[in-house]
Amino acid sequence: MSLELVMSRPSMIPVRHGPSVHAGTRGVALLVASIAALCALLVVLVPREAAAHPFMIRHGYSACGMCHLDPSGGTALTEYGRAQSDLLLRSQWVKKGEGEEASSSANFLFGAVKTPEWLFAGGSVRLMELYTKVQDQASTTRFIPMQSDLRLGIQAKRIRGYLSFGYQQKQGRAAAITTKTENNLVSREHWLGIDFDDGAMLLRGGRIDLPFGIRTVEHNLWVRSATRTDINDQQQHGVSFLYQSDKLRGELMAILGNYQLGPDAYRERGYSGYLEYAPIPEAAFGLSSKFTSAKRDPIERLTVARHAHGVFGRVVPAKPLVLMTELDLLLDAHPLDSARVGMTGVLQADLEAWQGLHLVATGEFLRETRDTHPTSYGTWLSAWWFVLPHVDLRLDLMERWMATSTGRIPVTSLIGQVHLWL
Repeated sequence: MSLELVMSRPSMIPVRHGPSVHAGTRGVALLVASIAALCALLVVLVPREAAAHPFMIRHGYSACGMCHLDPSGGTALTEYGRAQSDLLLRSQWVKKGEGEEASSSANFLFGAVKTPEWLFAGGSVRLMELYTKVQDQASTTRFIPMQSDLRLGIQAKRIRGYLSFGYQQKQGRAAAITTKTENNLVSREHWLGIDFDDGAMLLRGGRIDLPFGIRTVEHNLWVRSATRTDINDQQQHGVSFLYQSDKLRGELMAILGNYQLGPDAYRERGYSGYLEYAPIPEAAFGLSSKFTSAKRDPIERLTVARHAHGVFGRVVPAKPLVLMTELDLLLDAHPLDSARVGMTGVLQADLEAWQGLHLVATGEFLRETRDTHPTSYGTWLSAWWFVLPHVDLRLDLMERWMATSTGRIPVTSLIGQVHLWL
């Protein structure tokens, strides 16, 4: 899913003025401290079995490269990925015989149009009804057209590329290619690359999903929003190199900034990457690291350097059940005071009660990089049904206790979604 951000910070950071200086040696010290802290986390968190998501790992797909044009996972499906979505992802109303092939309806436009082997075409329309209740305030209900995107991918010999183009009524400003306050045209991803060794390595450049942690469409999970690595609109322009084998995969990206935002002083530059190891097809665990700096923060108007370093894992303890966990350390180098330290984590259980019908329970926390705020907590109960070819429905009940400088504010949200894809 691609949830809108249901609740932003209840209070904003006050604007403070002062000299704009780079983090310098403080940034180096922070990086050393980050690595040390990450090693400590690994000692605590990496057991004999890793914990887990995306949920296709229950079928032995610990890597993403066979089904997705982006080997780190994403929205563009290969022909093989479309076939598996028909055979394994959606509910089967008529039982298929052993060895039976996927239905032609899994293809572009329900099979009505045959595309060349080198071309991957698709699209996505996602609609949401959102109910929100904040503490003692009156409840609100909103209908939100969340996503209307067209997608084109190419894979010809060693050349691989991808382009998404769409319309966004609200939100998504970081992906906008027009400059209105709302009703913008957006391009979330556009990149071109060359692969080596039959796809085992991919070098590409453009606007790319940041390689970090578990690639999930639930973009308002705190592990995605706090690390600024969601796939809604937080992609960055840069160059990345990806490697994948049967058990090991990883990607490292040089971040050059988001050139769909300006001025240049607000663009963050640095790196992001992950490394994941799957000792068996039903279990995988990995490390993530990200560092960016910008000359000016849009809120505080000061130089900012941000770190995020973490561990993540996925496991299938029994085939109907998939577990996922991620824990990330957050560090901000600030020119006016000492380094700010925070942390965020998530634990999610996905039970496929019947093929295509997923019952999901999620717990999360966020300790922001501000000493004045306590820790925020959140719980989700979700039902996600891939009911027909190209159609899935989702219902989420979300209870969050959002931290402010004076305590926590309870926020209840009920989210219903309809997703149609071509």
